[in-house]
Amino acid sequence: MDKIDLSAQLRTADITPSAIRSQGMIPAVVYGKGEEPMPVVVTWNDFQKAYKLAGETTIINLQIPESAPKMVLIKDVQLSPDKDDYLNIDFYRIKAGEKLRVAVPLRFEGESPAIKDFGGILVTNKNDIEVECLPQDLPHEFVVDLTVLKNIDDAIAVKDIKVGAGVEVLDNLEDSIVVVTPPAAEEVEPVVSEAEAVASVEATEEKIEPGEVGTETEAEK
Repeated sequence: MDKIDLSAQLRTADITPSAIRSQGMIPAVVYGKGEEPMPVVVTWNDFQKAYKLAGETTIINLQIPESAPKMVLIKDVQLSPDKDDYLNIDFYRIKAGEKLRVAVPLRFEGESPAIKDFGGILVTNKNDIEVECLPQDLPHEFVVDLTVLKNIDDAIAVKDIKVGAGVEVLDNLEDSIVVVTPPAAEEVEPVVSEAEAVASVEATEEKIEPGEVGTETEAEK
């Protein structure tokens, strides 16, 4: 995916985060190895669009006035308790030639015949794979093709994912991403015939000794 542009402004210390957010902006910080953190602000709408496209695995060109564009990744997004507002953003500055360690999300596609035809249950064990690579080789996501799961107990492992040149997978290659398990067995109520029901009642009655039920003792008379 191509890099995404996002405009930012330097943030001064005399304005509070709540005041920034009241103006439709989001407080953020840009940081990286060997550099002082740089406080900035971005507009809510612009960030929303960039975040939807980039997620946390696509490089963003952060445009700051009177400064060269900075290549960054969205490293952390702090949300309000109701998850309706962005409270703060961390941008991690990267450098060409610097390898990155990133958890790349998995996108599941297709319908498994084992689920469609045999009622199997899809169990998902991973939602991302951690990789190491140069910025230009960083994948936005990995696609997992569920149509290869044709039978019960079929599985897709990390080693089955095509990651591309220049990308080193850090997860265990034998780890399972998804597996199809057998459908849950339904509990069937035992069928009791009329003769068995009568026999059961008679057997219960035979265990009741005379005088135990429905008779009065001498003391009760």
